[in-house]
Amino acid sequence: TQSQSLGSCNTLFTIFKTNHYMFRKLILASNFVFLFAFLAVGQNNPGKKSNSNRVILFVCEHGAARSTIAAAYFNKLAKEKRLDYTAVFRGTDPDTTLTPGTAKGLIKDSFDISGWTPKLVSDQEIKEAYKIITFDCKLPTKDSSSIAVEQWDGIPPISKDYAVARNQIAEKVNHLINELQKT
Repeated sequence: TQSQSLGSCNTLFTIFKTNHYMFRKLILASNFVFLFAFLAVGQNNPGKKSNSNRVILFVCEHGAARSTIAAAYFNKLAKEKRLDYTAVFRGTDPDTTLTPGTAKGLIKDSFDISGWTPKLVSDQEIKEAYKIITFDCKLPTKDSSSIAVEQWDGIPPISKDYAVARNQIAEKVNHLINELQKT
């Protein structure tokens, strides 16, 4: 009887080992199926704007203050509300760094600004943006975008009072987020 038990255990172990191997192969194969399905669905029609990762383009003259604050608060709220939008900040004549007041204020507001650098807005970004918002500046492109540019002019300079400027920008960003939730 003891030898029969060992034989049964060996048989069960062999079945488990074989089935475990087949189960692993099945899991691996299903992962490839899901990956290819995801990639196929994720392909975009180049002539059409993507429904995923829609970009909101915030532009100010130096890309170092108002557009930066707007993008920071937009991305925070969009993430909290699980919206499929991303904001970027750009400048028409960008500075090399964020303004000291902007950097200090955003850090105080708990944003990690490491690696944030003002960049020149490109024609490509203008053409591909889902929405464009400017702060007291004109876009440098000769080609007109198919999107109307929304102007958030009159926000006070960050250098005068970060909190006042931030609050006005955050109010406008919150309104924008609410509008995008309706679409």
